[in-house]
Amino acid sequence: MLLFLFFFALWLLLNGRVTGDVIGFGLVIAAGVTVFAVKICGWSEERTLRIVKLSGQLCAYFVCLFAEIIKANLAVMKVILAPKTQGVSPRVFHFHSGLKRPFANTILANSITITPGTYTIGVDGDKLTIHGLNADFTDGAPDSALNRRLMRLEETLQNETRGERRK
Repeated sequence: MLLFLFFFALWLLLNGRVTGDVIGFGLVIAAGVTVFAVKICGWSEERTLRIVKLSGQLCAYFVCLFAEIIKANLAVMKVILAPKTQGVSPRVFHFHSGLKRPFANTILANSITITPGTYTIGVDGDKLTIHGLNADFTDGAPDSALNRRLMRLEETLQNETRGERRK
């Protein structure tokens, strides 16, 4: 039911107006997408509730990611605007993220890639290979705020999973 309400609210939000036709089509489309998600994709109400519970941590992660992107943009601008003082010394760097779930490692790898001046070359388990425009662009990767937030998210998910097993 929560997933249906989400899809219906999203339909209304993206449509921009509320008329009888929009509501009618929205109800049908939201129901269809919900049935598809549940029957074909295996989505469950518990999964939706878990995401709702984690929404605060997820929002904090995306705020942190946005801040990192802004800082990286400024650092790259310095290199571009003052190449003699900043210099360019590309570097390939390997580190273990400490994340256990492949999905979390993928999120971290993609977050690094969309941050200017760095991109992820490869992911092998929790080992990430990163290319940085300068050495200082990759220095803080293992202990980055993004990595720490993903570790906390994993911890929360693991604790919830343990709690569900005990019931």
